[in-house]
Amino acid sequence: MNKYITDKLIEERLNKQGYSSEDSYGAEDEDADYKKLCEYYDFELIDTFNGRAEYFIYSETTADGYEVWVTTESDQGAVNVSEDIHYYDSDLNEVLCDQIRHGGGTIFVEDMEAYYVNDAMSTMFDNMIESIKAKIIVELEEEGYEYENTEAVA
Repeated sequence: MNKYITDKLIEERLNKQGYSSEDSYGAEDEDADYKKLCEYYDFELIDTFNGRAEYFIYSETTADGYEVWVTTESDQGAVNVSEDIHYYDSDLNEVLCDQIRHGGGTIFVEDMEAYYVNDAMSTMFDNMIESIKAKIIVELEEEGYEYENTEAVA
């Protein structure tokens, strides 16, 4: 008797871990979702500069009055203009996601209520669920489960 990997089986395993494929960030309990993300990706967001952050996202005003956003690993003011300065805050979602995914740690975010923070948390939450599902599939395959061959037999 063959054991097949199904969406229902994957969902059951997700549920055992406290997740659902229908979950979306902040839909029911944003604080709980944030804690799950922090644990999974090993990061923390802070909005109070206390010298313990490993990455920084904040705004500055140029000499001629324009607002720009700085994303850097340095709290010493050593900013690489070509890499660390962003003219549009719409770029910050991707920068924050990359930092969470690859760097983690403590991330200083000047404005925790900014849309790009919520967008990044939502994106990373979806990525987390997909990653957990992929791990579940690997576990099922190791347990002898396989995908049912849906090709028609001639």
